[in-house]
Formats: sequence, structure tokens, C-alpha cells
Amino acid sequence: MTRSRYRQLAIVTTVGICVLVVAGGVVRLTGSGLGCDDWPNCNDERFIDVSSGHTAIEQLNRLLSGLIGVPTVLLVVCGFRAAPRGAGLRWPAVGVLVSVLANGVVGGLAVRGDLHPALVQSHFLLAMVSIAFGLIAVRAGSERPIVWRSVGEAGVVQRLSLALAALTGAALVTGTIVTGAGPHAGEEDVRRYGFDIGTVARVHSVTVLVTIACAIALAWVCVSKAPTLRPALSTWLFVAIVQGGVGYAQYLTGVPELLVGVHLAGATALWVATVRLALSALDCAPGAAEYSADRVRSQGINRSGVTRV
Repeated sequence: MTRSRYRQLAIVTTVGICVLVVAGGVVRLTGSGLGCDDWPNCNDERFIDVSSGHTAIEQLNRLLSGLIGVPTVLLVVCGFRAAPRGAGLRWPAVGVLVSVLANGVVGGLAVRGDLHPALVQSHFLLAMVSIAFGLIAVRAGSERPIVWRSVGEAGVVQRLSLALAALTGAALVTGTIVTGAGPHAGEEDVRRYGFDIGTVARVHSVTVLVTIACAIALAWVCVSKAPTLRPALSTWLFVAIVQGGVGYAQYLTGVPELLVGVHLAGATALWVATVRLALSALDCAPGAAEYSADRVRSQGINRSGVTRV
């Protein structure tokens, strides 16, 4: 077990979770959320049932959920065997596993709770937590370990990056509230939030605009203080602007299923860009390069990522 193998497993796990998020969106947008009305069985009569299109779609989603558990468990095993104690590989791997297992429980509760919007919302947000842990694991498995610093030690770039991540998370939360008040519940005649969708959509829009304003402020600071962060920030801005355009388009056209699906995939991509940006900002911390090099040497890890014995 090596750090490079750990990193490969982290990539597979993170990509799998992203695919699973989109697959979950397909379940909801096709009205297949209660294609299987029980959990872990599909229904009262069968554990597996593909007798209709809705049940087949839901069963495929459950199959993907089970498959993603394989690399997730292997990641934890690799995290405990690939490097010495304190190498920072174990806790993100455990974080992925715990959040994935918790999301399986929430998914089951959502089915048994007839797709209550709060449970469906939690299902998506927990997946974002899993993705964050997965990306941290990917970074931890690279040649350059992560440098964790307190907010007091961080500079303006790191603080703005932290604020951007928090605001992006808030935008995701308000976006899921819009979804919970909208027409795509995953099944006809299930409970929705009682909010006016126009009002919550405006709240979500304001949250997004504030987030983009924070990103612009970060870009201004990066010109002089962190030029190496500009590629990651440019990616974030591109995804955010496209995502905002899709959001307005779906609202103005009556939230068609296709655009809602694209918006969901865009939200996942934006969160990936956000976490990667925040991790890249750590490289801009004063003394980060020297600290990382000293840490690698102290742990006896060579440049190929293999622990020396």
C-alpha cells in the first residue's frame, strides 16, 4: 500500500460519489423516487424489482450506491497501511466512509419518509460533505501534504478562500431549499416545503451574487499576493458563471427537467472547484512550502510517494 495507490483510490471514490449525485438527480427528475417504496428491500415482496421503468431506475441508483462502497472501504484500509502515524491519510478516508454510510441511512429514511424535502435536501448536502473529504484525501495522497493553519495564522488570501467556501456552501443550501419548494419532488403528491418558490429563488440568487462578489474580491487580492492561485480561481469563476446562467434559464423557462439536471451537475462541479480552490489556497500560506518539505522528510517519504523502511 503506497500513497500513490491511496491517491488513486481517493480519485475513484470521489468521482464515483459525483456520479452518484447526478444519478440521484435522474431518479428525482424521472419521478422514480418511490419506484422502490421500501428500504433496504425494494418493496414488501421483493428485495430487487425491475418490473417497471421507475423501479429499474431506483434499483440502478441503489446498485451504484453499493458499488461506491468498495473503493471507500479500500481507501480506509490503504489510509491505515500506506504511511506512518500522523501522515494525514487516515482521517479524510474515515470521513468519506462515515459520511457515505450516513448518507445511506438518510437515503433509506427519505424513502420510508415518502421523500420528505428535508431528508432529500440532507441526502444531497451529505454527498457534498463526502466529496469534500474525498478531495482532501486526493490532496493528502499527493507528494505535497496539506498544510493546516488556524484562521489567525492565515493571510487575507486564505481567509477570503475560506469565506468563499462558506458562501458557496450557503448557496448550495439555499439552492436545495428552492428544489424542496419546486415541482420536481421525485414522485407525484409528496410533501414539499411550503415556501413561495419565487421568494426562495430570489434568496438563492442573492446568496449566489454575494458569493461571486467574494470571488471577485479574492481575484483582486490574488493579482499581487497569490498569482499561483489564479488558475483554480478562474476555473471556479467559469463554473459559477455558467451555473448562474443555467439557474436563471431554468427559472425563466418553468424549471424543465433537463435544465434542472444540468444545474444539479453544475452544483456538484462548482463544489469540487470550491474545495480544490480552498486546498490550493493553503499553498499560499507563508512558509507552506518549507513546512511541507520538512514534514515529508520527517515522515520518511520519498518523492515517489513510497514510505522508506
